[in-house]
Amino acid sequence: MPKNAVIDASVLVSAFLFPESIPAQIMDLGNRGICTLHVSEILLEEVRRALQKPKLIRSYAYDAQGAEAWVLSLRDRLFVIERPLPDIQSDCRDPDDDHVLAAALVAGAPVIITGDADLLSLKTFQDIVILNPREYLARLDAFSA
Repeated sequence: MPKNAVIDASVLVSAFLFPESIPAQIMDLGNRGICTLHVSEILLEEVRRALQKPKLIRSYAYDAQGAEAWVLSLRDRLFVIERPLPDIQSDCRDPDDDHVLAAALVAGAPVIITGDADLLSLKTFQDIVILNPREYLARLDAFSA
């Protein structure tokens, strides 16, 4: 299993909200250099917007300023794609998710890690495998064994 992946906003939000979760474990593997996790500016902004939603803050009782600091720290822990993302056409049910696919193309990442059902329904895009966090971790463990 290639260790180079684009990590979607849904996975990053889960990693923040649930520090013992599989998404958080994947972040830890990235922090330790076991895998290389890429994001785009668009994905970082999606994470920022999600974690600043008052309903989410109330539901999970976290500090908005702490969440903002965490999002800023992602720049030091993930590979941020600096190049502009190309406009692409895909068969994704939600065209607003095409930027995730474009990020994987630009990063040369053979894997996208996401919890987004619209992306997961594709299974692959131009030889890029689309996996949920549990699948990615299981395949990474099998590859590393």
